[in-house]
Amino acid sequence: MTAGAGASPGIAIGPIYVIDESEVTIPDYENPSQAFSEAAATVANDLRTASKKAVEAGRTEAAEILNAQAMMAEDTMLASSVEENLQAGEAFGDAVTKAAEGVANLLATLDDPYLAARAADVGEIADRIRRQLAGVSQVRIANTEPSVIVAGMLTAADTAVMDPASILGLITETGGPTGHVAVIARSLAIPAVVGVAGIASEAAGVATVALDGTTGEISLDPDPDELTDFQARAAAHRDMMEAAAAYRGVHVEVAGRPIRVAANVGTPEDLDAAIAAEADGIGLFRTEFLFLGRSSPPTQDEQFALYRKAAAAFQDPVVIRSFDIGGDKPAGYIGVPDEENPFLGVRGVRLYEQEKEIFKDQVKAIARASTAGDVWLMIPMIATVADFLTTRSLVDEATAELDDAQVAWAAFKVGVMIEVPSAALIASRLAEHVDFFSIGTNDLTQYTMAADRTSGSLAGYADPLHPAVMQLCNLTARAALDAEISVAVCGEAGSDLAAATLFMDMGIDKLSVSSPRVDVVKAHIDAIMPRQDRLGDALAAGSASEAREIAGRR
Repeated sequence: MTAGAGASPGIAIGPIYVIDESEVTIPDYENPSQAFSEAAATVANDLRTASKKAVEAGRTEAAEILNAQAMMAEDTMLASSVEENLQAGEAFGDAVTKAAEGVANLLATLDDPYLAARAADVGEIADRIRRQLAGVSQVRIANTEPSVIVAGMLTAADTAVMDPASILGLITETGGPTGHVAVIARSLAIPAVVGVAGIASEAAGVATVALDGTTGEISLDPDPDELTDFQARAAAHRDMMEAAAAYRGVHVEVAGRPIRVAANVGTPEDLDAAIAAEADGIGLFRTEFLFLGRSSPPTQDEQFALYRKAAAAFQDPVVIRSFDIGGDKPAGYIGVPDEENPFLGVRGVRLYEQEKEIFKDQVKAIARASTAGDVWLMIPMIATVADFLTTRSLVDEATAELDDAQVAWAAFKVGVMIEVPSAALIASRLAEHVDFFSIGTNDLTQYTMAADRTSGSLAGYADPLHPAVMQLCNLTARAALDAEISVAVCGEAGSDLAAATLFMDMGIDKLSVSSPRVDVVKAHIDAIMPRQDRLGDALAAGSASEAREIAGRR
């Protein structure tokens, strides 16, 4: 039995498909420097094309990564290193391989989580350039019978072309439980385990694999006893899902307190899934897909049509996050500066003053859509009270302009996403000005633990149940309760049943999860009795695993 990090719940048992990651041979070129530049340009174009197709297919997360990688493929760092190796007399193939390894190793050793995490991106990009130079197909997952996919690393391009109907489960050597592969797997309801060192080589020649996407356990060619165990787990998981189906469209309570389980939405397809799941509204409507993969921003009317559809579909609130461009989500028409660490740079709210017309257009679309339902506006990347007050003034400007133009709109709440540790620490001050909080546990965990959530080697740091993260969540919840404003969780931790238990103990009144998890989370919440002693013990725990064990107490 092997173990990694559980990334997407469910049990998978079936044949194994190991992605071929063997090295390709690069032939000699008359002008290798020019050949490399041309190959890199082709790879960048291919990645941008794949990004656009991913957007069209509703794979927003993959599209964002592909777009960022296209920009990296055009960066001069790798090309300069290749040129240096060629000048030193290296053969072309060796020059490319050593350049990629050198740049990746340099980034990996930097005392900067964002740049260190880009080492994996360099590896992906260099692999695509090598394949381009060798004339080898970029498609790594061929049409196959339903199988469990095993890979050293699943790239964004791999996820963009995946057919969920042919994938029983995913196992990777890299990645963390809140990384991109995990997020995509959960959105597609595919069981997944990540961060399993050496699994690609271990799986060579293996016929069957069984995996548990909750515990992270894996069995290669399971013996009869192990197979029986995993089959029993699969049956229990099916029973749980069937029992959860009884909660479709049902509102739940904890100790008489209404709790809403809303859906996370990032594409039009996600919106349709949330409607079909009869979620309690939308707790996080990511709007970046409207802004990516195009040469100009979406029009106000284009946004209004989609926001109005969402507002009209639910009786519960629809929480729309204003665009969070920057970091791993660049848009060419928005003036994001070239930064060494864009995750900690000009992104989200930090762009709104500079791009005020684009922001105000989005606010106007939201204000107009509020006539069709209960719409809330959520501002991302708030770090200070001044961040919010400046943005609030732009919101007021936008609605005043609607009044001047005699355009109908309705009042809407304006709140903030708590994802920067400083915002959690000053939550009581922020609560004096905002209408609601929503805790974004993905980035809050990443920033608190200084651990990139896509890094498999740092997966142990990326657990949102770490007491440091839970204490920040509790601070936020206390401030919201004292100010009598709503407080939600909209990160992936909302789908984690152990975390959901502690969130109920904190007094949080809404969880926003992927649509396939809505019923499961409702069923779990319905069985919870809040306990302050359990919460206190979890907050005082010495580790995430200890807090997780405490959360299991009834």
